[in-house]
Amino acid sequence: MSSSNRLLYVAGALSPFTEQSPLAPLTRSLPEQVQDAGDFEVRIMMPCYGNINERKHNLHEVIRLSDTDVPMGTETKSVAVKVASVPDAQLQVYFMDHDGYFGQDDQATAQNGDAADETLSQALFFNRSVLETIRELRWGPDLVHSFGWMSSFTPPLLATTFADDDLLGATKSVFTPDGQPPGVPVPSGFADRMNLSLDGTIGSTLSDVGHAHADEAILPPETSAEDGTPIFSDETGPRTDQAISLYDQMLSEVPA
Repeated sequence: MSSSNRLLYVAGALSPFTEQSPLAPLTRSLPEQVQDAGDFEVRIMMPCYGNINERKHNLHEVIRLSDTDVPMGTETKSVAVKVASVPDAQLQVYFMDHDGYFGQDDQATAQNGDAADETLSQALFFNRSVLETIRELRWGPDLVHSFGWMSSFTPPLLATTFADDDLLGATKSVFTPDGQPPGVPVPSGFADRMNLSLDGTIGSTLSDVGHAHADEAILPPETSAEDGTPIFSDETGPRTDQAISLYDQMLSEVPA
C-alpha cells in the first residue's frame, strides 16, 4: 500500500483535551498506533468545547481556515479552526470552534423537545464543519473513521451531500459508536429543514444513522453485537492490527 493513503479521524472526544466520552482514550491511542505502523497520513478533528484549556494545550487559530462557511438549512454559519499537537505524538488535532454550538462545557446531551433539536444541530454543524474544512485544506482523505454520536452525520453526508464532490466523492467511511446518550431520534422535520438525505433512517438515533450509512462499522471494546459487526480488542496490539486490516481491505476494494 502506498504511503499516500490519507486517514481522517473524526471524534467527539479525545484525551487529554476532553475525557467526557469512554472513547476518548481510544481516539487518543489508535491514531498514533496506526500512524506508527506506517502507510497512513493521519489527521484528527474534534469540537473545541468551552472547557478545553486552550493555553495548557497550546491551541492556536489557523487563520486561513477560519470563517469557513458551513450551510445549516437556510442559514450559513461560519467556523473558526484551531490546531494543537497531541502530547508525545506526531499528530495534529484540528478543533472546530463556534461559541454558539461548542461554547458550553461539553457535548450537548438533551434528548427531548427544543433542546434535542439543539443537540442534533450541534452534531450536524460539527460534521459539516469538518468536511468543509477538509475542502478548504484541499486534503482529500481516502478514509474517514468517525467515533461517537457527535460524529454520526459524517457517513451520511459523505454518502449523499458530498457524493459527487471532487475531493470527497471517493472517500470511504467507518463508524464506531460510543453507546452514550443522547439516544436522540432524527425526525423528518429536522432532516428536511437541514437538507439532509437520510433514506431509511429517519427516526433512528444519531448512532444508528452513523452506523447505517457508513461503509463499515466496528464497535468499541467490551461491547456485543448480534449482527456480526466486528468489535475492537481491548488489547493495544490486536486492536491496531484490526484497524489496519479493516482499512487495508476497504482501500483495496475496486469501486463498483
